[in-house]
Amino acid sequence: MNAASWFFLALIAAAALALALFWPRRGLLDRLRRARRLAARVRIEDALKHIHAREQRGTLATPESLAGKLSVSVRQALELISEMEEGGLVQSTGPGLLLSPNGHRTALRVIRAHRLLERYLADELRLPLEELHATADRREHELSDEEVDELEARLGYPQQDPHGDPIPTGSGALESVESTALTDWPVGRPARVVHLEDEPPEALAGIVAAGFALGMQIEVRRISKERLVVWDGEGERELAPVFASNVFVTGLPHPVQPPQKLSSLEPGQAGRILALRCEGLSRRRLLDLGLTPGTLVECSFPGPMGEPTAYRVRGALIALRKEQGDEIEIEAVS
Repeated sequence: MNAASWFFLALIAAAALALALFWPRRGLLDRLRRARRLAARVRIEDALKHIHAREQRGTLATPESLAGKLSVSVRQALELISEMEEGGLVQSTGPGLLLSPNGHRTALRVIRAHRLLERYLADELRLPLEELHATADRREHELSDEEVDELEARLGYPQQDPHGDPIPTGSGALESVESTALTDWPVGRPARVVHLEDEPPEALAGIVAAGFALGMQIEVRRISKERLVVWDGEGERELAPVFASNVFVTGLPHPVQPPQKLSSLEPGQAGRILALRCEGLSRRRLLDLGLTPGTLVECSFPGPMGEPTAYRVRGALIALRKEQGDEIEIEAVS
């Protein structure tokens, strides 16, 4: 090969390298720039979520708490806070950090994406409850507002995530839910489980293994340093106090009752869905009909031969056979 050929090959190689580096939107340098921008946005959005969570608990985030949450040094946390202040997202006060109106909106947008993703991962992909949070954490920053709206519609506009947290609306409204840790609940007072804390995942796994679930009616029977014992209407369940502190409840106006089946409702009676006790295609069909946990369902009238029965769900009438109604656990609503 002569010198001219070598020169020609060198030109081709140089051109190929230049294309690989500088090709618009696909070149290596452009990809690196996008990756850096995404990483910076993820850090800011995670920081805003942390500040919002602390505000919801009645405390304020600090540079130290932010550093611990993001696994960075306090110096790096201070630099991030300065960046967010310049962007009009937060303001520093003596006690800690406060979200600005713009920061609050951004935090709610990410929280909305996160909780809808958890609902999708639980209802459609059937991931274990203790795996939802980490998986949604990785994907929440990738969705556009339009994709989040589409996901919400596909899921039937759920109001809560699988842990019991309210899902912000597209307009930024977030329902406030008052609850008490199970370890602080009085012995003998009926309660309903309304929230299962998703962090740490090891604690959530222990709670799920003990048979606790959203919507359960329980009554604390005994509390000691070693265990907390509750009655669920059918039997006793036990939890170590360190796990029970991650279960949150509200009061019940009546004694604990075992779950009912949807098929037990008479015309004119209503119930709120607690859980679906089926898997696979059968579960998918019920979810597609809007029969998600927390949904109010009213029994309208039976079919001419007794089956199927018509139920009113989200303003529409649907028909279910008895065996389908047997798979849906509810609590009666007067």
